[in-house]
Amino acid sequence: MPLPDFIPSQTIYYGVPGCGKSYEVNKVINAELDKYGVTDKEYHKVRCVFHPEYCNADFVGQIYPYVKPDNGGVEYRFKPGPFAEIVRRAYRNPAEPFFLVIEEINRGNAAAIFGEMFQLLDRIRPEDGPEELSGNIYNTGWSSYGVTNIDVNAYIRQKSTDNPEKIEYDDSVPYGNEIKFINNTAVRLPPNLSIYATMNTNDQNVFTMDNAFQRRFKSKMIRNVLDENSAQYKTEIDDTGVCWGDFREWINEKILLPQTAILKADDKCLGGWFITGEKINGVDKIKKEDFAEKVLKYLWDDVFKRNKSGEIFVKDDKVNSLSDLIDAFETSVGFESFEKIFKMNDVDKAKLQKQANT
Repeated sequence: MPLPDFIPSQTIYYGVPGCGKSYEVNKVINAELDKYGVTDKEYHKVRCVFHPEYCNADFVGQIYPYVKPDNGGVEYRFKPGPFAEIVRRAYRNPAEPFFLVIEEINRGNAAAIFGEMFQLLDRIRPEDGPEELSGNIYNTGWSSYGVTNIDVNAYIRQKSTDNPEKIEYDDSVPYGNEIKFINNTAVRLPPNLSIYATMNTNDQNVFTMDNAFQRRFKSKMIRNVLDENSAQYKTEIDDTGVCWGDFREWINEKILLPQTAILKADDKCLGGWFITGEKINGVDKIKKEDFAEKVLKYLWDDVFKRNKSGEIFVKDDKVNSLSDLIDAFETSVGFESFEKIFKMNDVDKAKLQKQANT
């Protein structure tokens, strides 16, 4: 299929922890790569993770000292970040689609990390018509504005066996329009480059993205659903007789109850893949210690931190801390592991053992 049919996308996939955001991004990208007959999929996508210490130099690239062999002295070289790397690949291969994937985009200061490259997020729309600048004609999909960055420019043009110093696109190349990329050409996002990001709506101590940044991306919520017939749903929680899917549905109902008074309760719910099991004697199981350290800790420290002795956990002098909770769960046998720590009536017990009783 000819690449001119490709429409670049800038989309943030968001949802609760474990709902499958990264899985959905990979599925979308792989479908696009299959559509255009790309076989070397890893080369066509670059992935990075934003975090509080991540900065513009990490993302775009920076100058590093390099010690030459045999006491040849020190020279300074540009070390590309994931942004410069994927932009270079997209420029060098205009007939193929490329993808930048940003995991956990709101765990870092996205506006500061992008820096001046923020300007490149505005794309030329079909109704805008082509833009001509310095003899180059930029059509639909190119960045509306360019950024002058001599290091990124030089890296894109860097000499190698497959990368000449000057890049010339002519009408024989998709999106060509006789564009010449030389040493003083401003950097733009090409039409064959898309940006996908994931955002966990329940992350603690995250950075808020301003409206100017967010409106340059489309948003897509990943629904928090899990098929009852899936292996993930039926994964057993050790010896408790409770499967993951039934527990998840039950606890999410509790999280959403008005009387629990949880702020932004929707964002606190457990996603279908919040935890996964492993094969034990041929059966998918979640080990007790894994369930305790991941799920119970999350519920105690985050979801119900203001309601530890109310609607959810038992009122028992033996369970006054997270360590008490974990000990009670891990040292009990069978369904008693849940009875020891959660406040339950007969309806609750039936819901937790729904899959086991079918």
